[in-house]
Amino acid sequence: MGNQTRLSNGLNVVSFKQPAQEYGAAFVVPTPAVDSSGIAHLVEHLVFRYSDRYQQRHALFAANSVLPVKINASSHNGYSYFYAVSPSKSVLLKIVGYLYAGLQQIDYCADDIKRERDGVIARELAMYEATSDYQTQMSIWRGDRAPDCYHHWGGYCDTLAEISAEDVAAYKSQYYQPELITLLLAGVEADELPLLCTAKSNSTDKAYVAKEHRFFSDTLQDDYIFSWWLPECYIDGLLSAQTRLSDAMKPFNMRVFVEDSANHVKKFALRLIGRPGQLMAAQQVLIDEIRHLHIVPKQHIFFESKYPETINALLAWYHGQQPLNRKVVALSQALTLTPVITGARPLKKPVIRIMERKTDVEVSCPLVTDTLENHAPQVPAELPNRLTALAAKLNDNVHFACDLQDWILHYSLTGLTVDQQNTFIKEVMCDERLWLPRTGGHCYAMGVQRVDNGIRLYGVMDDEPQQRREAMEQLFARYRHL
Repeated sequence: MGNQTRLSNGLNVVSFKQPAQEYGAAFVVPTPAVDSSGIAHLVEHLVFRYSDRYQQRHALFAANSVLPVKINASSHNGYSYFYAVSPSKSVLLKIVGYLYAGLQQIDYCADDIKRERDGVIARELAMYEATSDYQTQMSIWRGDRAPDCYHHWGGYCDTLAEISAEDVAAYKSQYYQPELITLLLAGVEADELPLLCTAKSNSTDKAYVAKEHRFFSDTLQDDYIFSWWLPECYIDGLLSAQTRLSDAMKPFNMRVFVEDSANHVKKFALRLIGRPGQLMAAQQVLIDEIRHLHIVPKQHIFFESKYPETINALLAWYHGQQPLNRKVVALSQALTLTPVITGARPLKKPVIRIMERKTDVEVSCPLVTDTLENHAPQVPAELPNRLTALAAKLNDNVHFACDLQDWILHYSLTGLTVDQQNTFIKEVMCDERLWLPRTGGHCYAMGVQRVDNGIRLYGVMDDEPQQRREAMEQLFARYRHL
């Protein structure tokens, strides 16, 4: 069982004994998708942008590149998770303070919002919108007019631009108050937290006003979408049966689509996609199949494959505490109701805005340098799968490779002693000029990989991948000759 404590500022802390070989922390923040603007998505990004306490825009990237820690955030079913794991308790505690400072930051300047909104997130959404499965799901959502329809937490390329600095401040003021946040700890007690985590918030009376979106399309879809809105306790059962149900619908030329998350009122949709002439017969076969499957209400087991094991364990406990409503209508009975009928609204072609050059930069990162006093730099050894093909092109004679969107640069550290390598890595990684494509909003992601004879720097969804080599090599050379 976890040891629960409520701090003086209202923050709820739940601590557990260390479950594995690493210490862990996860802030759980309720971030409902109240519209499809993408406000919750933008705020998640801005938590890492800067805070009054940690003002360097590249702190996250420098920390993930050289500290013995893994820091990230993502969202699921109306919650945002900001987490970190580390083999060092002192490092983890430092990062917990950094994360809390970002959570409590309310105000952001317009330029920072623009670079994250129109630069980074727009490129992220364009990457998703290039895949057929995502296009299908989003076209269904955009065409849905039902009261229970999904609001897109991540936003769309054509709704993001509506978000203002005032919207961000209002959303954070409403949903990021300490009393609404839970901090889950593995191997750390509440009384070990930095004083920063006990600071009171700058409370305001601001409340976010949801935006209304009406989506239109230049193309018409022949198929109709028939949706039944069901209690979320049936999600796992129907997802596991989706293939069988799809096979049963083939004689009616209909497709089955089971949404994998609940909406803002804890419901999800089971959908049939096809022509209305076959609906009644298909609906009866669907009900018969459901009866044979004996799907019962079940607590959704939280698991995310990309999360560290420690974080998955913490979040599984948290969501396991949520009560399961067993007083729900039987699934086969719910499907006898008349479905909601809608049509698809295909996504518009993404519009990527080119950001102006960022000229103000920081050449240091106190979060990292202060923490590294007792640690050698630890550069990640992993490389994202997306970069594998480009990395394969590198060899002794080829140190840079790129395509239309991504790039990777190898820099040799041959000839430097271990101490010289550590100094070089620490100093260059703490210089924002290395991370300018990302902090300037010109690419979606950047990172670094340690290899036997050097380091590899890479960028994903970059405006100008072919232009990165010269600037990066010049920066490396400057630090090598200091």
